Amino acid sequence: MEQKRISTVRKLSVFVLVFAIVFALAGCVRYEARSRVNADGTVDFSFVYAMSTDLGSDLSTGTKDAQKAFADAGWDLEEYKEDKYSGFRAVKKHIPLEDLEKELNKTGSFNGFSLREVDDGEYVLEWDVSSLTSDASSQGLSKDYLSQYGGYMRFVLEVPGEVIETNGSASKDGSSIEWNFFEINDSIYAKFSLSGGVVLPSAATIAVNKDKTADVSLDFEDVEDMEQFDDLEEMGWDISGDSDVTASQEGVDLEDLEDLLVTTELGFDDFTFSEKDGIYTLEWDASGKAMNLTVELPNEAEEENADSSDDNVLEWDLSEMEEPVSAQFKIKKAGFPILLVAIIGGSILVVGIVILVIVLIVRKKKNKGDGPKNPSPVVEVPAAPIQPSPIAPQSPAFPQQYAPQAPAAPQVNAPYVPQPPVNPTAYTSGSGLPNPGLPQIGIVPPQGPDNNAQN
Repeated sequence: MEQKRISTVRKLSVFVLVFAIVFALAGCVRYEARSRVNADGTVDFSFVYAMSTDLGSDLSTGTKDAQKAFADAGWDLEEYKEDKYSGFRAVKKHIPLEDLEKELNKTGSFNGFSLREVDDGEYVLEWDVSSLTSDASSQGLSKDYLSQYGGYMRFVLEVPGEVIETNGSASKDGSSIEWNFFEINDSIYAKFSLSGGVVLPSAATIAVNKDKTADVSLDFEDVEDMEQFDDLEEMGWDISGDSDVTASQEGVDLEDLEDLLVTTELGFDDFTFSEKDGIYTLEWDASGKAMNLTVELPNEAEEENADSSDDNVLEWDLSEMEEPVSAQFKIKKAGFPILLVAIIGGSILVVGIVILVIVLIVRKKKNKGDGPKNPSPVVEVPAAPIQPSPIAPQSPAFPQQYAPQAPAAPQVNAPYVPQPPVNPTAYTSGSGLPNPGLPQIGIVPPQGPDNNAQN
């Protein structure tokens, strides 16, 4: 009884989706199932269904019932609104590979899907989508019609190891396979392994410099075989680390950036980088890749769709992207007016400093001058005739010590020293000064002409 009920729900869900696609003929549809197989043997699965609002389409009642079926099966639901498309996205992560088929069947939207292990670490995936494509084709829906309005119906499988066989379109690095529902004659088919493939980078950083170069680094986690890095070394990449490896290059010309990344064959096959009229454009259809992308710009971006941006640093979580990475920017230099103002301002500052130095020098020289700033006129006075001075007597009565002397500077705090008294003589007083009352003893110099010289 339970099996019959599940079968009924499954058929009803398939009918609902087909009906929604036929209903979308009034507009356009986006239908994508994406399965990312992890190296630990788990799967992250997402399903997107949306209609173009630009052509007047809207979600039908049946599609809303499909959302409820995913929610009842334990999937996370979120609103989808991109490029004038409106719908929903259902996501369930870390599903064990052996449980994937059962989890998809619970939703009733993946009739004919199967996944089985055929050998140790090797799996075969098959999905019969003929019930979807045949009914859509009979109503005139086609690949060209969908692409004309930005729509699609596709399935994408990403694997960590080697793709052994497939009837889909594999990427250059072999890490993902894509099927367009309108190009499938038989069922979707892929045989793959969890090991033996190329390890893809878990993070990529591109730092753009003002000199129109870029520093690029790729980070790899849990690397077991270092052989794949031999080719990168030959391309000029610097390799560092063991289990967690970093490959880097510095000073890459921006015109060579695209070629540098694409030739690594590490998932950058859709990476484009171009320049026109001074505007640089970065685009990369890397939606769903298990990688984080960081772009560091020398100035603010003109346009970008990054998950987050801070101080000209743009970051994308590619595993959550449903549209190509996009960023436009310029490498700005100082404008002519700003440069001119800087030159004029600097010149004025230099001239001001020179003038200040000159003024200080002149002022210093004036302060060292001999005369006053405004000297009075000099008046010459005739010198008085020189009168002969009497010859000072050279005798004990007139010692040289009594010549006028400059007063001695007073001594501060000098100790008192008593002096012995001066004994008076016939020609001196008790103070040591000559006694004017006594006649001078000794030879007296002649005072006038000698009248007796001729006698």
